Amino acid sequence: MAIDSITVNGNQYDWGSIQVLIDGLPLIGVAGIKYADKRERSFAYGTGKSRAPRGRTRGKYSAEASITLWKDSADDFRQYLASRDPSFSGSFGNTEFLLNVQYFENDLSLVDVQILRCCVVGDDSSEEENADPLKEEFALSTFQIIRNGVTLFDNSDGGVAGVIGAVAGGVAAALGGF
Repeated sequence: MAIDSITVNGNQYDWGSIQVLIDGLPLIGVAGIKYADKRERSFAYGTGKSRAPRGRTRGKYSAEASITLWKDSADDFRQYLASRDPSFSGSFGNTEFLLNVQYFENDLSLVDVQILRCCVVGDDSSEEENADPLKEEFALSTFQIIRNGVTLFDNSDGGVAGVIGAVAGGVAAALGGF
């Protein structure tokens, strides 16, 4: 038995397969998206001639993401987040949101990536004379990344289950109870 499956007609996920949602709402003007997580695990050494590790720690988990938007969508994104600022200061960097990336392709299973508790920590814009449309990249601080319901970090204490439930409730409310 193989780990992966044979694709029908050779279809693979591509840029046209991606749908990006912010708090359950579609974001159309996406020019790029990046996300990564890591789990830094250290070895525990003991005495002996082999100097081989005795074991390793559970590690320390971290995640990061960024999203690149076309210039007009970047302004709409900022305005959306600023309108939801919990301190009512008009800051688009105070608002936490759920970033959901979904990959759809005929004959392939849905890939659903939830990037939880995002907030903007950087806004990078660089314009120069050329024929390309203008865009901006937003650096995001995020707590966790969940890919098709599984995590890189040890979730044996059930810490994510409550978060996923809360996020799902928020998304359902944002979509009008669907």
